[in-house]
Amino acid sequence: MNKYIIKNNKKMKLIKTSVLLLLIVCLTAACSTENKADEEMTNSVALSVVGNAFMNEDDTEGITLHLLIAFAPTKDETINLDIKGNEDEIVHLEQSTIQLKAGQKEATVKVISNTKHLLSVPKTLSVSVGNTSNPRIKAADAGVKITVNPDSDVPQLSAHQLQLIEGYKQKYGFDLTNLMGKVPVEATVSFNTEDKESYFKGETQFTTKGYSIITLSEKATEETPVLKIIDNPMGLTSFFYDVLKRKTVEDQEFFLQQPYGNAIVQAIGYDATKEQFSMTLDDIKLVPSSGKIDFLVQRPNAYDELISALPFVYHFSAWERVKKLRDEGALVYVKENGKMVGYQVTDEFLLAGGSIDPQRWLAVSDVSHDTFGNSPSDWIEPSGQFDFTKGTMTFVFPWDFEAANGYEQVRVTYTMHKNK
Repeated sequence: MNKYIIKNNKKMKLIKTSVLLLLIVCLTAACSTENKADEEMTNSVALSVVGNAFMNEDDTEGITLHLLIAFAPTKDETINLDIKGNEDEIVHLEQSTIQLKAGQKEATVKVISNTKHLLSVPKTLSVSVGNTSNPRIKAADAGVKITVNPDSDVPQLSAHQLQLIEGYKQKYGFDLTNLMGKVPVEATVSFNTEDKESYFKGETQFTTKGYSIITLSEKATEETPVLKIIDNPMGLTSFFYDVLKRKTVEDQEFFLQQPYGNAIVQAIGYDATKEQFSMTLDDIKLVPSSGKIDFLVQRPNAYDELISALPFVYHFSAWERVKKLRDEGALVYVKENGKMVGYQVTDEFLLAGGSIDPQRWLAVSDVSHDTFGNSPSDWIEPSGQFDFTKGTMTFVFPWDFEAANGYEQVRVTYTMHKNK
């Protein structure tokens, strides 16, 4: 009996040992198969856009991309992303290398604008999977396309405008979009001797750098490219506004001391913190045969006399309210001999001293010839040139304001965008 039990026990131990060895062999084989599959099978990576595939160049949020790998990696891996069409570095990736931890299948990354203000037309870029830490991890497709539009304040060109621009390229050999959109500008205003002391605190010149927004004018034809600067023309908006305020609504020495001017400023409730001022400039005609620019027009001054001038158009919120008073025939009250006397706001009333119209105060003299006659002359001949090889558009012109002692000399340089 005891021998039989001992014999059976030996058989059972042998069976258990055999089963255990078989299990170990199977597990080892399974693991080996999994590792082999992990090593040999392609693990595809797909990119997709989360939400909108469009953004403006001045967008601060960016475009979000979603990355999905077919099989969760068994160890940490890295995936590089590439951007094509980004030679001017319009955008950058929040992370150009994606780190995937073992077991991680998804990740997100943003494409961020570099806010270089380079675009005048939309730009399409491609984002795709590049090099990876594992040769078996490969792109599932060609990636995704995203579109970067010009800054939100840059007008979109119409089909007709684009057709004209393409025509100029074929006819004249230059790409006008390099001069459109948000274009860098530098301006220098050199003051005449008397104005330097009287109005500009002894400074010999004023220099500013910024951007203008330039588009194709509605006046452009198949033969003649005409530009319109719809924001900060010649880079001088802030300078012009400062001069206008010093001559009118903030002039405590003269304008506000005379009754009509003071009455108007009080009537409109002038508030320096809330007022707005902007400028545009149309009729900038490029002459392809010579590289010169025609930019002067004939316009009436405040006294209805025709003068040659740059056709600046101004918008001043305070002046808009004055015009409303005039159009409504409103009364304003002026103190005379100790009594308040009501005057209707008319063109005559404004011309007599109540006007804050920018056209009345800025660029008031003819610039085609010297109207001051100072010795030595402070007048300079107006000229404009463009050169797509150098990548510049330049202007030189005289400028003045009401009660100036002569011309100030203005020099402006625009730097074109690079060829795209």
